[in-house]
Amino acid sequence: MGYQLDIVDVTGSTNDDLLIAGKNGARHGYGLAARRQTAGRGRRGHKWDSTEGNLLLSIILRPNVAPEDYSGLAAVCVLAVIEELESLGLADEVRLKWPNDLYARGKKLGGILIEAAGDADGIRFAVAGIGINVAYTPAEVPDGGLPAVSLMDLNEHVPSVDALLRAIHGGVVERCDAWARDLKKHRNGRGPLFPVIDGYLGHLAWLEREVVALSPEGTELMRGTFKTVDDWGQAVLATSGGLRSFPFELASLRRVK
Repeated sequence: MGYQLDIVDVTGSTNDDLLIAGKNGARHGYGLAARRQTAGRGRRGHKWDSTEGNLLLSIILRPNVAPEDYSGLAAVCVLAVIEELESLGLADEVRLKWPNDLYARGKKLGGILIEAAGDADGIRFAVAGIGINVAYTPAEVPDGGLPAVSLMDLNEHVPSVDALLRAIHGGVVERCDAWARDLKKHRNGRGPLFPVIDGYLGHLAWLEREVVALSPEGTELMRGTFKTVDDWGQAVLATSGGLRSFPFELASLRRVK
């Protein structure tokens, strides 16, 4: 599609590098991948194990949407990633764990980190950080997090990391562009996830299962049956007190065994 993708041997954080590049005017769709990171991070500041052999990619996104619609980017990107893995025959066991993780065999395969900023002209942009365990399975588990699994644990034949990078880079940018077009054309008062909600729900783990909603500090907020995710990205649980909605900024879910 003509979008530039650079690959470096090592850096601190590809997200940090592209936040700087974006503030200096780097174009929509520019991607940066690293063989290894020394300061990789995930959602809520958790350390992301960035060992060589895995996919470590960040992409600058400048979708033509309102600033408040950037909250839909994580869902758009994680859906694009799983669709690219499906096209490569690598996603038979892979599901989405709300809001933006890749999940298989009860373990974490990868995740998406969206960070938004403004450039020197005050124009908003986002950096989508994508981490996927390809050949190496991290042993360290963040507090309250899930153990890890890799693509090679799930599949006998896995393409090279470079081939995966090219496919996922292009797929994410194309998905983002299509989402922005659909959002602008068919909004009708719905939330930013509505153009992708059917695909998102179709891949979502734990629907109709009992789950517990946890605060960012790990405190139990509520238990209930996971019913859906709405157009605004909120997890909707059926509880003894009725339906309750939880924004992804304030909660995470764990299945009750």
